[in-house]
Amino acid sequence: MNLYFKVLGFIKPYWKGIVLIIVLTFSYVLFNNLSIWISVDFVRELFSPGYLQHSTAAADSSQQLSLTENLKTVTDQDQGIYQQINNKIKSFILRKDRFQTLKIVCLVIFFAFLMKNVSQYSRKLLLTFIQARVVVDIRNKLQRKFLRLPMSFYHQHHSGTLTSIVFNDVNAIQQVLNQSFGKIILSPLQIIANIIILLMISVKLSLITFIILPISFYVIYKIGQAIRRRSRRVFQQVADVVLVFQEAVSAINIVKIFTNERREEDRFKRTNFQYFKKLFRAERLKIATTPINEILLVLTLVTLLWIGGRMVYLNAGLQAEDFVRFLVFLFAMFKPIQEFSGINNVMQTGLAASERVFNILEQPEEAYDPSDAVELDEFRREIKYDHVYFKYNDDDEFGLQDLNFTIKKGETVAFVGHSGAGKTTIVDLLPRFYPVSDGQILIDGININKIKLLSLRKLIGLVSQETVLFNDTIRGNIAYGVPNASEEDIIKAAKAANAWDFIQQFELGLDTHIGERGIKLSGGQKQRLAIARAILKNPPILILDEATSALDTESERLVQEALDHLMANRTVLVIAHRLSTIRNANKIVVMHQGKIDHIGSHDELYQKSNVYRTLYDNQLLSGQRKEEKVKEASE
Repeated sequence: MNLYFKVLGFIKPYWKGIVLIIVLTFSYVLFNNLSIWISVDFVRELFSPGYLQHSTAAADSSQQLSLTENLKTVTDQDQGIYQQINNKIKSFILRKDRFQTLKIVCLVIFFAFLMKNVSQYSRKLLLTFIQARVVVDIRNKLQRKFLRLPMSFYHQHHSGTLTSIVFNDVNAIQQVLNQSFGKIILSPLQIIANIIILLMISVKLSLITFIILPISFYVIYKIGQAIRRRSRRVFQQVADVVLVFQEAVSAINIVKIFTNERREEDRFKRTNFQYFKKLFRAERLKIATTPINEILLVLTLVTLLWIGGRMVYLNAGLQAEDFVRFLVFLFAMFKPIQEFSGINNVMQTGLAASERVFNILEQPEEAYDPSDAVELDEFRREIKYDHVYFKYNDDDEFGLQDLNFTIKKGETVAFVGHSGAGKTTIVDLLPRFYPVSDGQILIDGININKIKLLSLRKLIGLVSQETVLFNDTIRGNIAYGVPNASEEDIIKAAKAANAWDFIQQFELGLDTHIGERGIKLSGGQKQRLAIARAILKNPPILILDEATSALDTESERLVQEALDHLMANRTVLVIAHRLSTIRNANKIVVMHQGKIDHIGSHDELYQKSNVYRTLYDNQLLSGQRKEEKVKEASE
């Protein structure tokens, strides 16, 4: 039940529209039932033997007699609510002249159907508006949530799963709204209105109906529970299908070079077939609901026909006209009952999707502005790691242990070590991508946890080895962090990053669209755009995941020159992969198994640190071998 209220929470901002929808629904039900009631009177009054057996010449006198007798009979009976309503309607539509009666009946039926359809059109139009807005709101909230979740969340969830939630699961919620939101208001009102009319006509027949119908509702409820469980499995499997597809497409070059097209095809087929099986099981239950429900309703109808027919034949308190009206309104109630049973199935599917959506929306966000947080406008003195410990999860061992070092403003500090030593994690702690498990990181003596997150990150720039560009223009990518940058500033940043020459070669220059992840650019061009982006942001602190290791010689030279421009007059934290590029760093921090092995200059570390010396010698030897191979190839 709590999940229902959470879904309704998305509708709450549109409560005025919901009130109007309810009013329009009342109007629709009223005029719909009026049209049914009048239609029964139309058939009885206009095609009764009393009308048809008289000649036209005697029509007036005979009709007057018929009308008088009818009203007298009604007056003589006990005046219950049903009879009072029936009297009022008859006194309005019956006239001395049957053509006048026909005219009144036609006008009333037309008016009733006109108002019914105007109410229905207005109701559906307003419903569609609210449904569309709710779906947009859900996606907006999910997007906002994703952007504010900590990096640790993304280490635990695959992007394919998250994509599936934003689109497939929200689409399922949209289907629920489209198929059930209006009916969940309309169907109960129709059912309640018809039940009231049925009770007014015959309490005995109504009680028989109400004994049988709860059996149908119980069956529907149990089927709905099973549908919800199976729908949850379907959504999970859809996420797996998206994941497998996304992995194959994003790594298409690896798939092709290893000739694994058939393997990925079979892998996708297996996952997709599992989706088919789970979907079919869920749909099989949905399909069974309607025939089961209809059989139970027909059982109700047959029972009522037998009992009601006997009451009419035996003159046991039920007139034929009343029995016909009872059956008509009972039939009219079957459709909203069937729709209500379908609503349950649809809603169970939607609730299974809603569980996954709310699981995301209820995730804890990053602490952007703690209550005692301060604004940090500039970096003045130093960054200090003070007995810092870190682990990704509470159950894990510490990935970083007892880190103690200080980075002065303007210094370049490099972090080296074997893969998995913790180099990247150290620098990821500074912009609070991950929270420190123990100890503290200080900027100018202030714990970074006490600094407003946005002001902290505005001081920090990042150039990673894996270049991240957006499906936008060159201008949009360079100015990503500074949306109001002038064209002059953008060009200046591009020139400083050695990117302006190749930008000018494009016909549209800065307005050239570079495609998804910058697919239209070379590796070196991508890196230079990323550096231009960092230069334009102009941060005092720079995190640099060495960006030249995967480039050819000429591109490496251009990127390195751009990096030199970027690093000038900044405090730089370098994750070093090639030790030859950081020999001039002010400090080199050697990491080994999550701990600091040594800190010092290149010459000091080569003498004191076995880890550093081994790394350096291995890279030097590897470089010499490459040079020898190049030389041999040229000869």
